[in-house]
Amino acid sequence: MIRAAADAYVTSDANTTGDGCRRSGVTVNSAGAAAVVTALGERTDAWQQPREDDNPQRDIGPQPDVWIPATRADVDRVTSAAAREDRVFARLEPQDGPLAYSPVVLAVPKARGAGLDPTGRSLAELLDDLEQADATTELHRSDPESTGSALLATMGLYGDRPGARGAADARAAEQRLARTARPEPSAARLLCTLPGDHAVDGRSTALVPEFLLKTGLGCHPATRVPRVAAYPDDVPGLEPAFVRVRWEDGDRDAEARDDAVDRFRTWLTGTDGRAVLGEHGFRSATGERGLLDAASAPEGLAESVRPARRADPSTMDRALERYGNAHGPGRVLFLLDSSGSMAGRWDGSSGGPGILKQTLPGLGGEDEYGVWAVHGTGDRTHTALLPFGTHERSAAERALDKAEVRDAEADPSGALRDALQFMRGRGTDERPQLIVYLTDGEDDGRLTGKALEDVLDRARGAGAPVAMVSLSSSGCDQGRPAPRVAEAGRGRCLDVGDDLVPALHDEVARTGTGEE
Repeated sequence: MIRAAADAYVTSDANTTGDGCRRSGVTVNSAGAAAVVTALGERTDAWQQPREDDNPQRDIGPQPDVWIPATRADVDRVTSAAAREDRVFARLEPQDGPLAYSPVVLAVPKARGAGLDPTGRSLAELLDDLEQADATTELHRSDPESTGSALLATMGLYGDRPGARGAADARAAEQRLARTARPEPSAARLLCTLPGDHAVDGRSTALVPEFLLKTGLGCHPATRVPRVAAYPDDVPGLEPAFVRVRWEDGDRDAEARDDAVDRFRTWLTGTDGRAVLGEHGFRSATGERGLLDAASAPEGLAESVRPARRADPSTMDRALERYGNAHGPGRVLFLLDSSGSMAGRWDGSSGGPGILKQTLPGLGGEDEYGVWAVHGTGDRTHTALLPFGTHERSAAERALDKAEVRDAEADPSGALRDALQFMRGRGTDERPQLIVYLTDGEDDGRLTGKALEDVLDRARGAGAPVAMVSLSSSGCDQGRPAPRVAEAGRGRCLDVGDDLVPALHDEVARTGTGEE
């Protein structure tokens, strides 16, 4: 949008002399939103005098005269960070008021959005309605560290509010998102990749800025599924701000630079600039579609949208921190049924220890994990086969090679209760967690009635998903204990009817950082 506006300005009458020459040129650089905020707030010295190991001019672009962040709150984030620095080499001068407005919307395939009330609902309520209508619905979001709209969407997913208490758990919120290797760096890239699989595109909703639904994406010949917009009322929208940036010792040609910046700002906030913003899908700053060309506006957009609450700087920083924690080094606790009934399912790559060994590449050197051998009843339901902590992969493999079947029964309810309590005590920093219980299901008789209900209650509040892995072909059948435990813990149930080893590896890899 900014690049289009800059291109239009450069060739406009406002930037042309009476002799037909251009008064100035405008170069637009785009970089990850979080990187720009950090650079302007904490690394202005490196930006002005780059070092080999810290060079914002290489990573972001040359020192700007103008910065147009997604929200005014980004300016406040920079100002707060800069106040903690001994010396700052850049000074920000934000213009009052936003240039325009674009709400962050839930872009829903038209066929799935027909019965959805698009306004007056929170993001959580909209997602619940979609999932209840069709459990196959997928949710996608781009990278919050790269784009402002994704960070605002993440605040809605996490339930973050200024001064809120009991905000939604970041790990649980991230579990609602489609399982992808890594998020796309921008909302435009996200909407361009979905049509690569028509079936996925047809069941996928995406958290994106509304203006992308107006403008198209420039990723032809991909043909997207038609989408309508739902407007969560608890997600702040994009309110791009015009900010003059002045650099220490950057006073060469100061008058000419000031004149060029002032001319661009005047044009951008005037009739011609507002028309370009409207052509690219932005609303007026108050939420009306006055900027939009009604003749070309697609169906499924609200006529008028009351702008959501303004983004709060501290809440944005907190959401970004929680996102980083949720995707940082993970914790996995493996429970390996080692009771006597496992004797025939023990050796080789398809046996219990062999299956767990094949998941280890999904864990890296900073991930914490351990293995409990589950056997025995009463007060002692397991022994530590691999102590919980960080491990070299070879050490973990040796521990699994030494695992033995015990001449004993197992108590899955007791072992799961212990595991849930153990992981709950380690889940105070919102790092991703996972419990994996691999069993043949022969001792499921101890996972019924009150014992099962106790496990289900603990699983619902533990914050650690539980992957139940059964070596029985019917282990995940409806009504069996394993799928009920997995559902309560927002995990998965896998049995030999699935492609078990790759599926379990993917579950572990989503929690861990993986090995190079």
